[in-house]
Amino acid sequence: MNDKDINIQHLKFTQRPIPIPVDYRPLYKISIIILVLKLCCRDNASTLLKLHLFSWILKSDSNMNVMRNYIVSNYKKEIEVWNIEPALNRALQFAVADGLCEMTSTKKYKLTEKGESFYNSIIESESFTKEVGFLKFVGKNKITDSRIDEMTKQWKLQYVENK
Repeated sequence: MNDKDINIQHLKFTQRPIPIPVDYRPLYKISIIILVLKLCCRDNASTLLKLHLFSWILKSDSNMNVMRNYIVSNYKKEIEVWNIEPALNRALQFAVADGLCEMTSTKKYKLTEKGESFYNSIIESESFTKEVGFLKFVGKNKITDSRIDEMTKQWKLQYVENK
């Protein structure tokens, strides 16, 4: 068969709904943000970079295992580079606009009273049991801003400066 044998008289496309993967849905990401702020952040406030790290961690069992091994090894194992995803940034905008969290003067996202109520709803629904279990394991003291700074410096030394 060659190009001359193809004779298309009429071509029609029909738009079909496409399901959005759960980790790109704003409500899912907002729920993750609320859980992280409440369970893993001092004063229920976090930098954007820390929220991106936790979003990456909670994206898969494999990522959770990488971070669990990193913590259990007393931070001696290598940690791979995590991604920055626009879906989290959009979810943060929605969460701030809805009053679930707010931006502080130190450029951190902080859980509000309304966010605390949303957190309680998430816990009562038992929808995020795996994520909550992992975040409780991490707690507020195992992945601090200074630890994240060390991780990014290690990454820079390993990947950027060696090229």
